[in-house]
Amino acid sequence: MLTTPHLLVGAAIGASLGPEKSLLVVPVAGASHFVFDWIPHLMGFIEVEDLDKKDVLFVVGDVLLGVGLLMVLSLGNTNWEILWIGALASVLPDFHHLVKVIFGPETLKKYTKAHLKFHYQKEMNVITGMSTQIITCVIATATILLKK
Repeated sequence: MLTTPHLLVGAAIGASLGPEKSLLVVPVAGASHFVFDWIPHLMGFIEVEDLDKKDVLFVVGDVLLGVGLLMVLSLGNTNWEILWIGALASVLPDFHHLVKVIFGPETLKKYTKAHLKFHYQKEMNVITGMSTQIITCVIATATILLKK
């Protein structure tokens, strides 16, 4: 999935568990990453070796959208810290991409191979592939707002 749905799902997990169950936020949000990568979606995996300018701009835009939405959802939320902890934990499994860009495509090869096993692998059209991610974002956002 894109970064934005992962961030919002992690924040929703943080909002749902709250400070009372803060020790569960990181493992549950981290595990959610793999669960949501398994759901059919478009744009599941970008190979670092084949990155072009368009891919980089898309990834940066996706991250900025997710962070921007999370900033807005954090406003006035008394438990904003737990939202951000959940959000960060939910995207940590994808940090191997950044490590590969910095240290080369062979870095963390075994982890990348294991991570890829969780990704939805079939081709799909744009409407179906994006709708699952948009629905995920809407449900996560509603959960955060309801727990405010």
